[in-house]
Amino acid sequence: MKCEIGDIVLVNSYYYPDGTEGSYHNFVIAAIDEDELTLIHLDYFGFIVSSQIAKNNDINKSFPYNEPINPDETNRLPKRSHVKCDELISVKPDNIIMKLGTVTISQYDRFMELYEQSANLSEE
Repeated sequence: MKCEIGDIVLVNSYYYPDGTEGSYHNFVIAAIDEDELTLIHLDYFGFIVSSQIAKNNDINKSFPYNEPINPDETNRLPKRSHVKCDELISVKPDNIIMKLGTVTISQYDRFMELYEQSANLSEE
C-alpha cells in the first residue's frame, strides 16, 4: 500500500529497534525511504499511536515525548490516543493493512519537533 507522510496506518507486523517483534498497531508515517531510480517506496518510518493512555495518567511527566491526539474526522482514530514521538520504527509496505486517516501539518510538525528533542537528549 502506498502511503504519504502524515498518514495514519494499521500495521500487522513490525520490529522495534531492539529486535523485539510487534504486531497490530497504528502508526503515523513520518518518513519514507524511496528508491531514487524507480521511486518505489522501500520502507516507511513511523511513530506508534497508542490508545493505552490509562497506563499513564500524566503522560507529559512520565513520557515527555508522547503527544496526545484526539479522534476527529481527519485522523479517524476510534478514541483518544497518543503518538510516541521518541522512536521511529521501520514499517514494511507489505505489512500495512489499511490507511485510517491523516494528521494535520501542525500535528506532524509537533511530532517531528518532539522526535528531534528526544534525539538531541539521547546524544548528550
